[in-house]
Amino acid sequence: MHAATLSSLRRFADSGENAMVVLYGNPCISRAGLLQSFVRRERVFFYTARCVTDREQRRLLAAELSAKGVMLPENAGYPDILARIVSGIPAGERLILILDQFEHFFYEETDLLKTLVKLVRSPELKEKLFVLLVSDAEVWVENCFVACAGSAAAEISGFVKWRESGFAALRAQFPGISLADAILVYTVFGGETALWEFYDPTVSFRENLTALFLTESRTGLQGLAMQRLREQVREPAVYATILANLAAGREKLNDLYHATGIPRAKLSVYMKTLMAPGFVEKVFSYGTAGAAQTKKGVYRISNAFFRFYFTCIYPYESARNMVSPEKFYDLYLSPALSQAACHTFRKICTEYVEQLDAQGRLPFAIDGYGEWNGKAGAIDIVAESETGETLIGLCSYDRILTEEDYHFILTYARQAGLHADHCYLFSGAGFSAELTAAAHHVTGLRLIGMKELEHV
Repeated sequence: MHAATLSSLRRFADSGENAMVVLYGNPCISRAGLLQSFVRRERVFFYTARCVTDREQRRLLAAELSAKGVMLPENAGYPDILARIVSGIPAGERLILILDQFEHFFYEETDLLKTLVKLVRSPELKEKLFVLLVSDAEVWVENCFVACAGSAAAEISGFVKWRESGFAALRAQFPGISLADAILVYTVFGGETALWEFYDPTVSFRENLTALFLTESRTGLQGLAMQRLREQVREPAVYATILANLAAGREKLNDLYHATGIPRAKLSVYMKTLMAPGFVEKVFSYGTAGAAQTKKGVYRISNAFFRFYFTCIYPYESARNMVSPEKFYDLYLSPALSQAACHTFRKICTEYVEQLDAQGRLPFAIDGYGEWNGKAGAIDIVAESETGETLIGLCSYDRILTEEDYHFILTYARQAGLHADHCYLFSGAGFSAELTAAAHHVTGLRLIGMKELEHV
């Protein structure tokens, strides 16, 4: 599930040199399995910092050492505490020192980081120490940590960010559910693995969503989107307004300006704030040819859970409180889910193409890929080889694709300045008889349905 992140950590750890690395990311992505895999067969000291004063932090750290039989004087400072932690490492072994939620060490000014730098540099500890600073305060790490750390920040060996898991990981987590249900689960929770734990694979998708979002639930999922928003921004009402309009398809600043009345200059600032924690992304079209036909300045909700909430729940809050959960699901949630799943389906199809590329099963090795958003239509997948050989893809979750769709995407390719050597059409609903017949004799045309996507 965290293979790429684990590989990045291993590159630092296996260098043979002492190192201090920052590992951080989205708090809704579980990292327990990642840390357990990383420290396997290693000597480890693990401490989770709390949101307390520096004095209390040192007391808690000393208390955990005391429980391991290491006694320290009252009010011991970080130099004494850390010196005891790293003492007595046997020859030929290495200690991995993990400080989880390390942002809490910066509640007050401390000498913790400078002490860690000295230990990493210490000749006596050469090739014996690997320090891992872990945090799920993603925005703080990216925007505040360096300023808080001062000159000691220059001694950080590297930053590793854990990422959302792909659809294949969700399929592995829930091997017993159907592909159709897996797509919907991914539509609700995306790759945020900590949220997957709320899903019960022993009951239907409908029963899960009714229990988690439409009844009095102890999970806290009903209000989680707004809670996360309030934790990140100072004006949640303004940002919720923007997200609701993005979910409704108003993806350009001008459209948002007319819908919300928020000045364009302020909208640009608000977008940057929403992009920092990964709630929103700015969409760039692949390539530079066909610029006149390219739609510019497009924004999109990139976090699946936010997209689900603002597409499927937010517009119907009044009804949710007035009709039965079952009726709400049938009248509002189910139709809106199909809309939200269209974006998820494109993401799954892109992952499928990436897997084919990794397995050497594409007509060429991909050198670059993306998407293209035109004024008249879009190409969901664009992939090119080093020599310019091109594959384009169209993804349709809930609509049968026809020959007309095939001709449309070829038109969009010409507008984008692309020569379509290969065309992959993906559909969750199937293909018309005419298109299926055409695929048998049109070179480069391939139809990929749910049966093929079973293997993502």
